[in-house]
Amino acid sequence: MSQTIIKGASLQESHHRLDYGIKRLQDNLKHFVIWTTRLENPFGPHKHAGWELWYILEGEGVVSLDGETYPVETGDLVYLPPESEHGLRTTTSVRWICLG
Repeated sequence: MSQTIIKGASLQESHHRLDYGIKRLQDNLKHFVIWTTRLENPFGPHKHAGWELWYILEGEGVVSLDGETYPVETGDLVYLPPESEHGLRTTTSVRWICLG
């Protein structure tokens, strides 16, 4: 998987599903958390040893990843490799799932 952000709007539905192509990561995921990030509680930059996937349920924000920034919106999947420094901020509200 070479992409950092998989744009949900760019995926084609097939057989009533959207495939984000993350099969090779499934054995490495250990938690599932739903977060809400707002202006007053940004998810500050941090890093850790394991893989993480963030799925944006609703809203818009900006992901920081190793010094680069990427806009995200509803339907996007963020791919975070081990030991990458990452965070999420918004000026409104973002509801998202963390798989890691």
